[in-house]
Amino acid sequence: MSRPPSHMTDEPHSVVVTGCGQGIGRGIATALASDGWQVVGVDVVVPPDSTDDVPWCTFLTGDTRDRAVHREAAAAAAELGPLQGWVNNAGVTRQTPLHALADPACEAEIEQTVRDVIDINALGYIWGCSAALEGFLAHGSGGAIVNISSIHGRLSWTDHAAYEVTKGGVDALTRSVAVTYGPQGIRANAIAPGRIRTEAIDRWITEAADPISRQRDLDAGPPQGRMGTPAEIGAVAAFLLSDAASYVTGQSIAVDGGWTSQFGSPPLHT
Repeated sequence: MSRPPSHMTDEPHSVVVTGCGQGIGRGIATALASDGWQVVGVDVVVPPDSTDDVPWCTFLTGDTRDRAVHREAAAAAAELGPLQGWVNNAGVTRQTPLHALADPACEAEIEQTVRDVIDINALGYIWGCSAALEGFLAHGSGGAIVNISSIHGRLSWTDHAAYEVTKGGVDALTRSVAVTYGPQGIRANAIAPGRIRTEAIDRWITEAADPISRQRDLDAGPPQGRMGTPAEIGAVAAFLLSDAASYVTGQSIAVDGGWTSQFGSPPLHT
C-alpha cells in the first residue's frame, strides 16, 4: 500500500472515482479510502451492496458521457474536503469491425457502438479532466489525475478500432494535462491495465463451454501467467495520487504482468 498523501494529514481531501461500482473502479476506490481519501464514486448503476453498505464511498448515479455529472461529482467532493484527486475509470469495451459499417444489416448498430465508445471513453474523460482541473485551480493547491487507459493504447487486437482510438487518446490527453497544468502543481498520469480479473471476466469464464480451458487461455497472455486483480490497479492508482509520486507526471504506466514487453503471445483456444 502506498503511503498516504502528506497533505491529507492536516484535513480531509477528496477524490472522485468514476465507474466505481465494481471491477477496477471498485479496487481503486477501496485503495484510496484505505489511504484516507474521502471518495466520491460515480457509476451508471448503484453497486450491488448499495450505498449504505459502502462506508468508504459517497455514491452518485450518473452517466459519464454527460458533462454535468462530472461537475456534480466535483461539487459533492468539495463538500467533503478540498478536491485533490480524480480518477477517470468509467469505460466500455466493444468490438467495432469497421468493414461492417458498409453492411446495411448491421451498419446502424456498429455506428452507434462506435459513438458510444467514443462518447464514454474519450469525451467522458475530457469532461472529467475539465471538472477536476476546475476544482484544483479553484483551491490553488494543485492536484493529481489518474486516467485508466489500456494496453490497447499501445497494442492492437482484432476488431477493437474504436476502443483503441479512445485509449490511445487517453494517453495523449494525460500528457496534455500534465504539460499544460504542471506549472500550477497539477499532475496527470495514466494506468494501462492488461487483462484484469473483474466480475465481467468471471462471468465470461463461467459461461464458457469449458471454463477451465478458458481461464487457462486468459491466464496465458502475460509472462507472469495470470490475470491481474483490481486491487493491484488500485495500489498503483493510490501511489500515483500520493505525494510519493510527486515527480511523476505525463506517464502511461502499463500494469500488465509484462504482457506488452514480450514478443508475441501464446495462442488462445476459445
